[in-house]
Amino acid sequence: MVLLRISFFLFLFLLTLLTFSFHYKVPLSDPVIIDIKEGSSVSSTSKLLLDKNFIIDDFLFNLYSKIISADKSIKAGEYYLDSSNSIHTYLKLFSSGQIHYRKLTLLPGMTLNDIYLLRLEEGLIDDLGKRPEISLKELGINYKEGMFYPDTYFFQRGDKYSSILLAAQEKWKSESEILWSDRNEILPYKNLTEAITLASIIEKEGLEKNKIAGVFINRLRIGMKLQSDPTVIYALGKDFDGDIKRKDLRIDNPYNTYRYKGLPPGPISIVSIESLEAALNPEETDFLYFVSMKNGFHKFSKNLTEHNEAVLKYQINER
Repeated sequence: MVLLRISFFLFLFLLTLLTFSFHYKVPLSDPVIIDIKEGSSVSSTSKLLLDKNFIIDDFLFNLYSKIISADKSIKAGEYYLDSSNSIHTYLKLFSSGQIHYRKLTLLPGMTLNDIYLLRLEEGLIDDLGKRPEISLKELGINYKEGMFYPDTYFFQRGDKYSSILLAAQEKWKSESEILWSDRNEILPYKNLTEAITLASIIEKEGLEKNKIAGVFINRLRIGMKLQSDPTVIYALGKDFDGDIKRKDLRIDNPYNTYRYKGLPPGPISIVSIESLEAALNPEETDFLYFVSMKNGFHKFSKNLTEHNEAVLKYQINER
């Protein structure tokens, strides 16, 4: 009888010890991402965790996985660990398939060169190649300036970069066509691409988008050159050193709106919805000029005399 009691208490002790071991949380000093490879077994997963000192014993991990029937339900992928975990919570997480998603952001004002560099983001498969316009054409992706929606996109390790660009383009196509259908129809645009082109210039010019749009629309209507610095910067490309010089305003490039009238051949960057809305619904004013006051805002003028005075006040004298 005594022996039976001893055995019972020993059993309770071992059961308590096991339960404690299964639920004991090993402290994590910093958040980490762990990658469970495709085809990983419980054994290989437990070894990975043990090697990283995330668990106290791999045998206990394997044993508990069998007890709760999780030994064949571990799902491959990356998992984000931001707190201390136990064998119990690890197996619950790996069986749930709550995979960690990485994120990539396309910002308004980005050019195709900027977009191309993002293909190297960690975790993505670079499937653009050296001539992305050709490789993406087969996927129905129009690899041109201004044709992608600025947003944050989520992906799993191993996703192709083209899948993000496809999602960004489909979203932009949908959103921009809605705005185009509700546009002011007396505006001087032949098509949506022209509206996006002006919107991309507005994107680079400043915060007062609707008023800036009004100035450019006024100029287009009277056949006046847009004379927008961002188009010159775009035309210069890698030759732009951070400061526009007089000689730059004379370069022979169709994107140079100081030299050529009308809109440039196409957009110069990704466009925000706010900039496209401004291009399609410009503020009606008599302004034909604006100059930066170097505080995020502009001084708008109706004639060249007023504009020259503003340039003298806010640009030349400030120097």
